[in-house]
Amino acid sequence: MKNAFVIILTFIGFFAFGQEKKLDRIDNEVKSIESDSTLVEKKFDWVELTGITTDGGGILKVWRNEKQICKIVEKIGLSYGRITTVIYLNNGIPIKIIETEENFGHENGELNYEKLNEVFRATIYVFDWENDESKIERTGKRVLSEGSCSTFNYEPTIERAKKARTE
Repeated sequence: MKNAFVIILTFIGFFAFGQEKKLDRIDNEVKSIESDSTLVEKKFDWVELTGITTDGGGILKVWRNEKQICKIVEKIGLSYGRITTVIYLNNGIPIKIIETEENFGHENGELNYEKLNEVFRATIYVFDWENDESKIERTGKRVLSEGSCSTFNYEPTIERAKKARTE
């Protein structure tokens, strides 16, 4: 019985520390992407790419090197705020996704369009894109948007970025 308990604790330790190492590795890759001055940034009109009109418009930014897309930022303006999705890719495969929702503040019973308040943030560390294995850290509560059940819900954003660079 004592041996079984030791074995179980050992597996729990390996799993916990193994996941932390994966998170550190992903964060290091993201830092590398952010500090890569050779990446070329291109901006695209989200409304033109999608054919969907929103109150606040939208923008899609794509950072790439000669071979592949390394970072995508999609900002969509809505009546009451903005939704931003940032996707970091390694060899064309997402490794980290950050989704934020910001709402306009209220002042004297009216919307203050000058001030955005972050009300929700989801940070998704993708361990295995093909098998939808990830760790999600959430803060706050969504007000304007619906939650994603799967990392595959971000595929349209990646496809838009690929389509935009060929136009």
